[in-house]
Amino acid sequence: MLQKVQKYITELNMVSSEDTLLVGVSGGADSVALLLVLFALYKDEKVSLEVVHVEHGIRGEESLADAKFVRDLCSRMKLHCQEVSVNVPEYASEHGLGLEEAARILRYEVFSALAKERNAKVALAHHMEDNAETILFQMTRGSALAGLCGMQPMRVDENGVTYIRPFLSVHRTEIEDFLKSHGQGFCVDSTNLELDCSRNQIRQKVLPELNEINEQATSHINETADLLSEIKDYISQEAEHKWNLCVEKKQDGLYLYINELEALHPVLQKEIVYRVIAEAAGSKKDISAVHVEAVLELVQNQSGREVHLPYQILARREYENICFWGQKECAKTQDKKQMFVVSKEQLETCEQTGSEICVALGELGETMTIRVFSNEEKCKEFPTNPYTKWLDYDKIKQGFCIRTRQSGDYFISDVFGHHKSLNRYFIDEKIPSSKRDEKWLLAQEDIVFWLVGGRISEHVKITEETKAIVELKYKGGKENEC
Repeated sequence: MLQKVQKYITELNMVSSEDTLLVGVSGGADSVALLLVLFALYKDEKVSLEVVHVEHGIRGEESLADAKFVRDLCSRMKLHCQEVSVNVPEYASEHGLGLEEAARILRYEVFSALAKERNAKVALAHHMEDNAETILFQMTRGSALAGLCGMQPMRVDENGVTYIRPFLSVHRTEIEDFLKSHGQGFCVDSTNLELDCSRNQIRQKVLPELNEINEQATSHINETADLLSEIKDYISQEAEHKWNLCVEKKQDGLYLYINELEALHPVLQKEIVYRVIAEAAGSKKDISAVHVEAVLELVQNQSGREVHLPYQILARREYENICFWGQKECAKTQDKKQMFVVSKEQLETCEQTGSEICVALGELGETMTIRVFSNEEKCKEFPTNPYTKWLDYDKIKQGFCIRTRQSGDYFISDVFGHHKSLNRYFIDEKIPSSKRDEKWLLAQEDIVFWLVGGRISEHVKITEETKAIVELKYKGGKENEC
């Protein structure tokens, strides 16, 4: 078995000279065997071995006995052992998790923190049966392609810590034979025998039945996972090439462009949607095929439909986009319910002195600059910039507010005084509902003079009778100061 594991490590370049390996040792057969194998392979090398044992606070005296077993084993081997105790029941209760999942999260937190502190790689003892169990478990819960690829021989976590699994090349029976041939004892975790855990049922009932059907079932499941990993790598490369066509990251979230997405093969569509959800969530864990399908259904739905995803992510169809927001973005329904008053007296001062008013809006350095001038030069060209408008001074000289929308807002839509609701305008112009509360407008009570960047009311437009003009210039962003 030593040669088999060494070959696997070398082929995948898992270990380099002068690496520090932090070996996770629970006291069970697999982790004890991994420690012995790595010790045998690297005792005369510059590779440094250290051990970490996580005591989960679940099994009472049995758990403490496991910790003592690992401590004594390391002492005999003259290896440094770091013992860390965590309170799994308390964590599980606080976060609404099962004990197994809570234990896994806390265990990996310990591994990652210690490995980063020591600039080490983490070596874990998962073997071929563990991998097959994981794949079957993922299949039963409806995993995306990534989950069907099983465990990776090497992976890097969000903290930059590398995990290696040298035993993914060997069977459980090989590990047990190795320990027996070396006369090495190990601990037995009694919770692994309980059938109220899904993984234990797969381990004790499902996988043995499959091996009865074909004694190579475990090997074949692992081979299938390897093939799927190759396929996933290819799909991943293709998705990388298409990402910028389909997805744009903006200040308030991620935007997925429906037309560009629909032009792709369904397999690529699913991969890109999976990646968008993961990017919005900041994690790939717990994102499954059902979440991908839920987002793809939005492609066929009308604007305004939405789905809630893991990690409090909201995906909403906004015309030709699907927008993804996290909890913070969703909570930002604009405290821009602010109102800035430009009074009659201020406008009169502008008219008489030729001075300007500069109003600072919001928190992003947005400004509205206002000036008044005579309309004596009839030949003046009207501004074409959508953020600069000229309005008839006499129609608005009583003053106005600069604010965001309110219920009942409307435009004067024609010279006959007909009304058009602001909400109808938003719909007609396909302005996403998520953006409507951010739009600044000039209004007097419910009458909208100008939606900044959009239309103005008919009754404030410049005519041949206009004597004075109000010029309004909007600038957005911190770079545009008064």
